Amino acid sequence: MDDVVIRASRPADMPVVADLRWRWSVDEGGATPAATTAEYRAAMSAFAAAHPGTHRCVVAEQDGTVLGMAWLALTERPPTPDRPQRRLTADVQTVYVHPDLRGGGVARRLVTALLDVADGLGVERTSVHSSADGETLYRRLGFGDARLLLQRPPEA
Repeated sequence: MDDVVIRASRPADMPVVADLRWRWSVDEGGATPAATTAEYRAAMSAFAAAHPGTHRCVVAEQDGTVLGMAWLALTERPPTPDRPQRRLTADVQTVYVHPDLRGGGVARRLVTALLDVADGLGVERTSVHSSADGETLYRRLGFGDARLLLQRPPEA
């Protein structure tokens, strides 16, 4: 997949990013949408515009068409006595590659690009909530189990 370019997203990419997420959730995953595709495109564009400092998106582009995406959510943490400067953690989110590009290392390149962003920002720790399909990729990129990472499900 040498002809695939990984780059930071631009505002004009957001409708296509929304279409990829729609394909993943609705077309492939069977989710019932709560909006029209046009409304969802507008919501994705508004989200990206409202969160440029806390959410970074990279895309995979082939022949001028965006066919993959990945997001990095950044969380600022309170200073500590030994780290009074800005502290950040990050979470890899919403990694998706169009079926036409799967199996060629595009997801690895997308996640690597996000990890480069995280490293450049001095992020202390990057996590991911992986699907079973993605676990091998993330482990190959250095992600491991965190014994004390606890989760609380929403109340029923």
